[in-house]
Amino acid sequence: MNDDFLSRLDGIRTWQKGGERAPHKPLLLLFALGRVQQGRRRLAHYGDEVARQLTDLLRRFGRPRSVHHPEAPFARLRGDRLWDVISDTDLDRIKGKGGVTHRQLIDHAAAGGFPASDQRLLLGDHALLEEAAQRLLDAHFPPSMHDDIRDAVGLIRAAAHWADKRCRMADAAVPPQPGAASSTTSSTRDPGFRHAVLRAYERRCAVCGFDVRLDDDLVGLDAAHIRWHAAGGPDEVPNGLALCILHHRTFDRGAIGLERAATGFRVVVSDEVNGQSPAFRQLVDCHGRPVRNPQRRRHRPHAEFVDWHRREVFRGSPRETEGPR
Repeated sequence: MNDDFLSRLDGIRTWQKGGERAPHKPLLLLFALGRVQQGRRRLAHYGDEVARQLTDLLRRFGRPRSVHHPEAPFARLRGDRLWDVISDTDLDRIKGKGGVTHRQLIDHAAAGGFPASDQRLLLGDHALLEEAAQRLLDAHFPPSMHDDIRDAVGLIRAAAHWADKRCRMADAAVPPQPGAASSTTSSTRDPGFRHAVLRAYERRCAVCGFDVRLDDDLVGLDAAHIRWHAAGGPDEVPNGLALCILHHRTFDRGAIGLERAATGFRVVVSDEVNGQSPAFRQLVDCHGRPVRNPQRRRHRPHAEFVDWHRREVFRGSPRETEGPR
């Protein structure tokens, strides 16, 4: 049963055209896994719960766009045998060429969730729930976003969740359920990618030059993918940047991006970024600053990957007011 569930999870059909990201179904499934872990009822009302929360998840973690469509995964996930929908009418009978509409789901009191057999399976196997969540995260999002997505859907890592539950159950002398598990999802990442990227950029952040070491160990410096590994980006130096933690996270969330410059690329900061702190000022001051080039010309960021990031990740438009270059 576990293998069948994970196989269906790994095989969900997502929109694939021109490298466009389509995290709609993964985000809906993570939302549903969070509900299971929280012990909430199996079916969530589309109009009262799913539409608003899934729209917010798509706005924060999906492809930058002005309009989001939570109705699409809610209706189409049924075809992947991972989702039940009930309503006061036959939705397949009333849907148009584009599928069931947002208004139709609301008007016909649609509610959705895992099939009952999958719900029981997840409730009885907390390690499976954790593995399912981690597989979805690994397959569709960069690691720098995993904790933010878990927080947004209310998914606590299994070890922490069941340690807390054991404490709450102790007074009632109820034996704790076996819990904590780590993901066994296999990784296809090249273990040499990080070393190759950091060496190419002389172990300094390509944006700000950060190069702090503790004894001989680098602290807070990452090898970031320009086109995410989860979106088909290769583990090759032209698809990598050496970035400090601040610039890695803001790059993956689309707060900063790259654009072509005379001698390579320069940093652009989104006009949707705001704040009052010195850290905000520091980030904004990077706008227009040249990105440090790697040692070898052949290792410079490839325009194809930069264009993907600008189209699929960067949010809003570049700021008009530029900091020092």
